[in-house]
Amino acid sequence: MSTFDQGLIAQIKARLRIEDVIGRHVELRPAGNRLVAPCPFHQETKPSFSVNPEGGFYYCFGCQASGDIIEFYRAINGLEFVEAVEALAREAGLEVRRRPEYMAPGEISRSQCLDMHALAAVFYREVLGRAPGQAARDYIARRGLASEIVERFCLGWAPAGWNELRDHLRGRGFPEAVAEKAGLVSKSAKGSYYDRFRERLIFPIMNLSAQTVAFGGRSLVDGDGPKYLNSSETPIYTKGEHLYGLYQARRAMSHSKSVLLTEGYVDVLSLHQFGFENSCGVLGTALTPEQVHRLSGLVGQVDLVFDGDNAGRKAALRSAEMILTQGLKCRVLLMPEGEDVDSVLQKNGRESLLELSAQAVDGLDYCLRQLSANQSPKDVLNWATGFMSRLKKLDWKSYYLPKLAAGLGLSETELRRTLGEKGADATASAPARLEQCKPSQLDKNLLAFAVRFPEYHGQLHELGLGEALATERGRIFWSKIFGVSPHEVLSRMDQGEKQFYVQCQMRTDVTVDDGRSEWDEVQDFLRQTGQRRDLESLNSGLRKARQSGDFQEELRLLALIQAKTQC
Repeated sequence: MSTFDQGLIAQIKARLRIEDVIGRHVELRPAGNRLVAPCPFHQETKPSFSVNPEGGFYYCFGCQASGDIIEFYRAINGLEFVEAVEALAREAGLEVRRRPEYMAPGEISRSQCLDMHALAAVFYREVLGRAPGQAARDYIARRGLASEIVERFCLGWAPAGWNELRDHLRGRGFPEAVAEKAGLVSKSAKGSYYDRFRERLIFPIMNLSAQTVAFGGRSLVDGDGPKYLNSSETPIYTKGEHLYGLYQARRAMSHSKSVLLTEGYVDVLSLHQFGFENSCGVLGTALTPEQVHRLSGLVGQVDLVFDGDNAGRKAALRSAEMILTQGLKCRVLLMPEGEDVDSVLQKNGRESLLELSAQAVDGLDYCLRQLSANQSPKDVLNWATGFMSRLKKLDWKSYYLPKLAAGLGLSETELRRTLGEKGADATASAPARLEQCKPSQLDKNLLAFAVRFPEYHGQLHELGLGEALATERGRIFWSKIFGVSPHEVLSRMDQGEKQFYVQCQMRTDVTVDDGRSEWDEVQDFLRQTGQRRDLESLNSGLRKARQSGDFQEELRLLALIQAKTQC
């Protein structure tokens, strides 16, 4: 939810026109009451990208990118929501005021955590340049990293002492207990506090606003604890959500619509040093759906650049499958056996990686090759079934079905039979009548009406729409749009909710007259649903009255039930 003063987003939208902001990136042409263009978020030439100036929304019928002026500015520039709001507010000549942060007792605020990480990043960077950082500077030189890269990525050195950062933060007004909650110091069994990172090369991890949110530390001495040590989770850092170097790569990624995704910190640094500035890393853990989702806001293609060993090939298989099932294009750059991208670049230069990129394997082909070489036919088909089931959209299934069939050496009919598909099921449309709908489809129909016709919100609330919705997700969505300004509504939603909301808003085939006729069915359905709820409640009360022997209450409830059923 937005942390800005109420009305700021509405003021931005009043002063800036969405078509002007989008028009900086694509040439918009009128088409009825809309403006259309090729989509700036994926590679195409057809005008599938539609802008509704009156409603203040955009939607791509190809890649389903959608949102308002703030979401567009955020996505096209590779920013976070807060950063996009602040930038647009400055452009509109508005003062940005934040609402006070809520902080539970005993917790620390995000701003405190960010302040401590900013102090720690400067501390580590300064130590790297002094005498204690000599070993780290020697290591950096041996790895062939240029001083400009060290500066751009704000590398640092955690000194060997146990209390140096702890004392530094305490001197800046942050007690040990607070620094522990920020993940910068640790607490021993005896209750003493000590620095989490000691005698390690420090790699700051930044968010898209250039704020340090975590650190990775590499030991330069064999056998002295784990080789890599990362920050623990804090109010500003959740493992599996961030990517190393994403801040530095964001503009190049937004421009090229592609990313080189690798594993190690130094791999990312080498890629940037050799001119591949659209590169970032997975922070030493297996790629997560949250990281893929973060990338999908910036690019349409992910090129995997993992190590050329068995572990790297397995990681590429898992990652390629995850990327493809989230609707992105994927390629795999095959490193030579025993090499990583850093060693390839340092030994053979930029041209060597360009050659490997030209020979990159399509992500789906790579998955099928790896599986066919190492798995039984039964296991390969089981993988194919799981892959198709994880595709979120029907059009994605339609796109991959012939490719998957060809890769498996099957006809589409044979693959459909293997997958257990029924043609009619895949294309069946939603039932027209609300009472015939399955719970999830019922919620979609009711909420689509609520989104398209906000003038009925008051009546929908009075008729009990919140209670009539069948799913928890539907009830949460209703709570986010009821009584909320249209200018604020998208800032309260997750990505799936935003897409549904904008899709409903962008419908061109629904008129005011359609709304009136649809309202008749909606209100009849809600009244009947409300009556059923009332009867269920009365019958429940009646059973309790009979069990307790309350004859007067039983008569009263019977009279109410009779009156209800005669309505």
